[in-house]
Amino acid sequence: MGQEVFAFLVYVYAVAVPLRSNFKTEFLLVLILGFVWNVYRQGNGLSSIVKNQVFRAIMGYYALCILSLVYTAQTQATLNFIVLQGTLPLLPILFYKQLTRRQINTALLFFSLSCFCLSVYASVDITRQYFEKYPQHWEQLQLIDWTFFSYFLPQNIRFHAPYYSLYIGACLLIHGYFLYSTKLTKKKASFLLHLFFCVFYFGFQALLASRTALVATVLVMALVGVYLALRAGKYVVLVGVILFTIASSVLVFQKVTYLRIKFSESAGVTQRKMMWTSALDVIKAHPVLGVSPGETENALVDSYKANMFQEGVDSRFDAHNQFLMHGVSLGVLGALAFALVLYFLFREAIQKREFILFSFVAVFAICCLTESLMQRRDGTLLFSFMVALLVFAPKEHLHKS
Repeated sequence: MGQEVFAFLVYVYAVAVPLRSNFKTEFLLVLILGFVWNVYRQGNGLSSIVKNQVFRAIMGYYALCILSLVYTAQTQATLNFIVLQGTLPLLPILFYKQLTRRQINTALLFFSLSCFCLSVYASVDITRQYFEKYPQHWEQLQLIDWTFFSYFLPQNIRFHAPYYSLYIGACLLIHGYFLYSTKLTKKKASFLLHLFFCVFYFGFQALLASRTALVATVLVMALVGVYLALRAGKYVVLVGVILFTIASSVLVFQKVTYLRIKFSESAGVTQRKMMWTSALDVIKAHPVLGVSPGETENALVDSYKANMFQEGVDSRFDAHNQFLMHGVSLGVLGALAFALVLYFLFREAIQKREFILFSFVAVFAICCLTESLMQRRDGTLLFSFMVALLVFAPKEHLHKS
């Protein structure tokens, strides 16, 4: 009974992860209490977790974060960053060998359901706002300005668009794999349900128009689909995957105005070049351990000033690249430590044929090239949750279940 209750707590936490509320910490505390109760009643066998190379890599990275307290002049800001990264080692420990495959799949579906409800709410609310502003468009739907939806929808629920798009992409990966695993002839209702969610999440991610997340999700799903079709010797399916990917990409590019504008105008490219150049300058000045997480913002702003990047100074931009951000805050060692975490996750996914894990880590790593995903709770929490659930939670390897 204890493990069933703990699984229920994981489901509740999965629902909380995407929500725009301040209850995530409270739910995490409840999860910790459930973990402590389980350990008190029956033990947890945590000794073997240190043998896991992914966990070792995470602890190595986290140790560097803690080490930065020694040389920082901004202790509180550095502590805030360490707390922000805290779910990376914490969730694997809490979830360790606690769930069956069915329970893990259920947690993934609860996470997706939460994202779906949030997306429906956001869509309905922004639609209400749009037609209050442009009531005449009720009778002339062809005049609807979809860029309004793309731009204001994530802002309306206080969700930064690239992060929101990453969450939606994670749901698309989840349902894409379940769709592949479900046989239409035997489980028609489940197949059609997963198909519906795939179409919904693909369309919604296109509407959000976050280029890197959208392209990365489509590209990774296509590559995994090609691999699975080749392995199964289904060459008709292989051709179908390629043609569908090309056709859907062209359709989205033609129909999503905001996305087409961003691509055609190369929006944000010049700014990112300046951010990356400035970040590299800071890394060159502090190559080994960086300036510490607490001093990263000021160091980047000073570098923006030196490079005469006034927009970066005014907006106090981060580097918009997670590897460079780690290089600035934790030095080359920090960037390598984060890269090692990704490497061992890829190896784990390939060795155990965990397609959701592989796809998620691949998309996340690509998005880290244009966004500093680990600098905000939304990015860190999503990464921690998915890794803990797919790598550490299984009582046995998922593909053997």
